[in-house]
Amino acid sequence: MSEKYHLVKSFVPFTFGYKYRVGKWLDRYIDALAEGKILGVKCPDCGRVIVPPRSVCGTCHAKLEEFVEVGPFGELVNFTVGHVKIETGEVKDAGEPYIVGMIKLDGADSLITGLVKGVDPKGLKPGIRLKAVFADEPKGTVKDLAHFTPVE
Repeated sequence: MSEKYHLVKSFVPFTFGYKYRVGKWLDRYIDALAEGKILGVKCPDCGRVIVPPRSVCGTCHAKLEEFVEVGPFGELVNFTVGHVKIETGEVKDAGEPYIVGMIKLDGADSLITGLVKGVDPKGLKPGIRLKAVFADEPKGTVKDLAHFTPVE
């Protein structure tokens, strides 16, 4: 018996073209990315370092104010391989697979999400050491942390 496959074409009826103020913690984080640095905040009570920074510790609810530099090296904890992208509300073929990873940066206790490039998805596994790659020409946005690549 042959199996039938149906291609479903999705349409998402909205776009994400908006701007908002991210607050002083993320403002400082984004400013540091433009300088090739990754900042977290250290909890005064439990000692956890959270990246990207936030104002309150999710573990013990203490106010977070001590900024610390972390990374740029880290370990891949988990990942997914994407095959589609959304452009102006329409789901389209991405052309080639891309990898979105969850990375635990050296000096951080939380995970950060980022694109992983320079490795075949078939050869990727948790535990691989990665390094942050910053934009050649920073623009003062979260995209100044361009992607992560395996450490050679």
